[in-house]
Amino acid sequence: MRQTFILLMLLVSPILIFGQSGTLDSSFGNGGTVTTSVFPNYNFVETTRVQTDGKILVAGNAGTSATYQMAIARYNTDGSLDSSFNGDGTLRFNVGQVKSFITDLVQQPDGKILIGGRTWDNVAGNFALVRLNEDGSFDNTFGTGGISHITTTENDVSEAISLLDDGKILMAGYRNNNFAVAKFNADGSVDTFFGVNGWTVVPFDGLPESYIRAMAIQNDDKIVVSGFSLNFDNRFQIAAARLNADGTIDNSFGTDGTLIFNVGDWNDFSDALALQADGKILIGGHKWIANVHQRHDLIVARLNTDGSLDTSYGNNGVATARLVDGANYASDMVLQSDEKAILIGSTVFEGEYKMAMARFNTDGSLDATFGPAGDGMVSVENAGLEDYGRAVALQADEKIILAGHAYTLDGNNSMFVVSRFLNDGMVGVEDFKNTDFRIYPNPAREQLTIEMNDASSTYQVEIYDMLGKKVYNSEIQNKGQINVSSLASGTYLVKLNSNSQTSTVRFVKL
Repeated sequence: MRQTFILLMLLVSPILIFGQSGTLDSSFGNGGTVTTSVFPNYNFVETTRVQTDGKILVAGNAGTSATYQMAIARYNTDGSLDSSFNGDGTLRFNVGQVKSFITDLVQQPDGKILIGGRTWDNVAGNFALVRLNEDGSFDNTFGTGGISHITTTENDVSEAISLLDDGKILMAGYRNNNFAVAKFNADGSVDTFFGVNGWTVVPFDGLPESYIRAMAIQNDDKIVVSGFSLNFDNRFQIAAARLNADGTIDNSFGTDGTLIFNVGDWNDFSDALALQADGKILIGGHKWIANVHQRHDLIVARLNTDGSLDTSYGNNGVATARLVDGANYASDMVLQSDEKAILIGSTVFEGEYKMAMARFNTDGSLDATFGPAGDGMVSVENAGLEDYGRAVALQADEKIILAGHAYTLDGNNSMFVVSRFLNDGMVGVEDFKNTDFRIYPNPAREQLTIEMNDASSTYQVEIYDMLGKKVYNSEIQNKGQINVSSLASGTYLVKLNSNSQTSTVRFVKL
């Protein structure tokens, strides 16, 4: 999942619209939540994305245990299903002969939807890529009829995808229970110049099993992957690796390009990954505490760029959260524009299953401004359902989309569940002002003006999209006008540098 966001400290005082962070947004769906059944029986969520137009994509698989198919739903900003997507807002289809699953997705700059997943024939699986047009139809210029089904003699399981600036695609997962990354051309064919014939398998000193769960791309195009490994003592440990852009292992990271460590007393699992603007690496997951109630705590570990633990974060490099005195499981993580980390997942205690979130400050402490109890944590359940949080995304106004699935209490059915939460992040619909500069109009359609109070200094101006790609770079003094008409609609960050000072604001391109 590409989470290489340029997420920078907001050092200005914009005109803000505030809401209680971490409370349900009643303007979305029914009291903040919507449920959807793509198939009458079972529906499971694995990933979510907010499109540049604000519509929300939620995807996973649906069907029965013998007939799971890729499944996706698209919602309007009010939570209603978007009928312009495949006629009713949902789509379900097969890739492969038996079962297929969506594990990740991204939206391309041209609006097309790129889906990463896997197939399974009850013996082995393969990576699968699908590209849809904006209306949900298959893009016939990609693969065969919009589908690139990569068949090998190995057992390949995809967990994450990233779209590169040149349109090529990275998929990460595991091959025969070993970390594996593959690269594909923009048309869906394998890029044989990457690794060995398009694939890199990462060794972990002969450990019997290792599983990638997340991926992020650095600004220098190096590839960071994380997950967990099983050692010879039958103990799960957090695992990470870094590859160069050509698929070779980056030996400047960890030990010969790999890293394995524990943060708890026994089994530790990593399920999420994000990169800070300074290149430090956040790994989200959970650690084992005790077998009673299957106790686990949520954890976020921060690594320096060389793979060493950043001991200035949390407790010697690790932040923790405990919502219940039972099972606290992580599934996904996202960084806000102020670099606070939101880790999401599920809690289970005394038969209650809830979706869960925790927000951490940049030093690893729980954020007391988040959640109704002011403890940095949020849990939510739907009456009569068992709820599991699986994926998280941020809207342009930083409202939080928490997606997952819920079982009926008899266990005979499950459905997509999507909730939206208020956030005290910046709305981005007014001019930004402070003692140093102002930026206007915001939103902007054709031209953006930056006006500095200090006319004597020269400022370096950089504009980044929300995937971390630099789309503009120039210098201004006193006042500058930037033509943004060629930028795609969406949210961007404007970074101004002068000597050792950095300020960042956000603007919306219409």
